[in-house]
Amino acid sequence: MKKLLMKFVKDEKGINTVEIVVLVAIAIGLALIFRDQITSFLQSIFEKIFNPDAIIPTTPTTTP
Repeated sequence: MKKLLMKFVKDEKGINTVEIVVLVAIAIGLALIFRDQITSFLQSIFEKIFNPDAIIPTTPTTTP
């Protein structure tokens, strides 16, 4: 795994390491800026997923 990572870092084709670092920094910055919105969104999703009242009851269908 380490060899693969080092090969990727030393490879000059495609995206450079500096560009990766800049993109990661931008992603972290956006996550920090929109932290409250992200946490409220995730909380609402988890509440919908794990809320036992939100389970749709299934009614058995009988065929005559």
